[in-house]
Amino acid sequence: MKKLLGPMLYMTDAQSTDTWTFSVNLYLSGTDPTKPPPLRLMFLDRDAQELPGAVITDPKLAADFSALKSPMAGVLWKWNVSLPRAPHPTRVAYRFVPVDGATPLEGVDDVKDVVVPERGTQPRAAFFSCNGGGSAEAWKAVSKMGHPFACWEDMREQHEDATGGFHLLIGGGDQVYADSIWYASQELVDFRKLSLEKKLICELPAHFHDDMVARYVELYCERWSGTAGIAPMLARVPGLFTWDDHDIFDGWGSHEKLQASPWYRTLYSAAALTFEAFQLGGLRTADKTPRERKPGETHYLRTVRFTGDECDLDVVMLDLRSGRTSRVKSTGKTEHVVMSEAQWSALDTWRLEHQASAGSKYRHVIVVSSVPLVHLRFGQAAERVAGMMDLRDDMLDQWESIVHRGERTRLIMDLFRLAKESCCAVTVISGDVHVGARGLIRSRNPEHLAPGVAEAAIEQVTSSAIVHPPPGMLEFLGMRTLAGEGVEDLPSFIQTELLPVGADHYLRERNWLSLCVKRPTNATSRPKLWLRWETEHSPLSMQVVVEPPSPSR
Repeated sequence: MKKLLGPMLYMTDAQSTDTWTFSVNLYLSGTDPTKPPPLRLMFLDRDAQELPGAVITDPKLAADFSALKSPMAGVLWKWNVSLPRAPHPTRVAYRFVPVDGATPLEGVDDVKDVVVPERGTQPRAAFFSCNGGGSAEAWKAVSKMGHPFACWEDMREQHEDATGGFHLLIGGGDQVYADSIWYASQELVDFRKLSLEKKLICELPAHFHDDMVARYVELYCERWSGTAGIAPMLARVPGLFTWDDHDIFDGWGSHEKLQASPWYRTLYSAAALTFEAFQLGGLRTADKTPRERKPGETHYLRTVRFTGDECDLDVVMLDLRSGRTSRVKSTGKTEHVVMSEAQWSALDTWRLEHQASAGSKYRHVIVVSSVPLVHLRFGQAAERVAGMMDLRDDMLDQWESIVHRGERTRLIMDLFRLAKESCCAVTVISGDVHVGARGLIRSRNPEHLAPGVAEAAIEQVTSSAIVHPPPGMLEFLGMRTLAGEGVEDLPSFIQTELLPVGADHYLRERNWLSLCVKRPTNATSRPKLWLRWETEHSPLSMQVVVEPPSPSR
């Protein structure tokens, strides 16, 4: 029995004011998927004694990759954990104890500084995106930095500070840069050299799917291991993750005709299986063995509610990749889609359930969109030029692309409808673009306004990137020259605009986001959501503060 990856903590969907529930996962070699490993998970208090009231299940199978032809072949195991919440935040530790005479597991020491939030409060969260580099040049730039994981080190220091600590880790996309997958086999290297026509009809090699699953598993084991970077936080803070293109490969969903290629669809399937296993905490198949995933057949929309005494907090993780595609209609017109109709239906169902549960408490909803709803706007001419320079997929990746603006307006309308009907404050957080930014979406549509209110607003906070280097000054100035940044008028009395972050409209350095709902200080105050960019260098003190509306009844 050998540790290949982990431990990793994952937030579960069911939360309450009295307990803190999550899972702890370990990816191991040398274990039989039909028999739980001889390990007992134990949580400890500050005196290193077994934590009273902790409820921990026996290990359950989360994913079985033991049949892969890879040195990283193994089995992912999950322990479900429920810890009591006290009237004050508590720090606990955990360890894996061998049972039945088993040999102690090497490479897994006691893990300290898991912070359980105080009873009845909302979790303090850390949000990040873009954990790596999408090209050899980007990785070289990262490696040349004196502290390539400086932002992760800052997050860990804040987490270990006795006065703070994080209860929730939110990944907004690109947690694993998988673009190197294109060089994982000679078959893929040769495929890249083919013409578009040949790529669409080229047959797959035998066992190609299993080989690609093995390569993606190896990427996770490589990129999420070690004592620096993301690994220490994964072991200490329960995570919620959505994905973006680099968790599959650069530009997935925006390559138009190539999306139908069997090669592309096979890479998607391998990426989806490993995303489920290592970012969602387990495969979505009953037997937990890897079965092919087809683009668009499922989606990864997820919602989690954190119930508090004075305020409830919902986190909505949108999936902007599984359904993203394009198709040519019989008329010759190309139709582009970001979110599948199945996901739209699921979002509508959740929105109605959320509306029905409105009551006497304040409410915040955080919507995680891997790509910003408000950012640089490139016009039709700029997108045409980008297509000539083989950058069309970069343009199509954005909500602001001219081909996605109708669907973007649909999402914005839904978020305003959610805010009014559920009597809640909606805040969007996003990543992807390698700079920090702040957007504001306003509506004067009567359907979105509460009685006596002249205008509704949704804040958007973009935090990117935590590892990927920021764009160079000349490169970014060139982008801004080609794009629009002013106020944009959308249909139905809606406007968007970018607001300054510090001295400029963009934060052109590596960053991550800390956010928390602070309890009211007196009978007349409200539980506000505070969001702050944590930067690598600049002493940025600016914060975004979101105040919820008064409860509906």
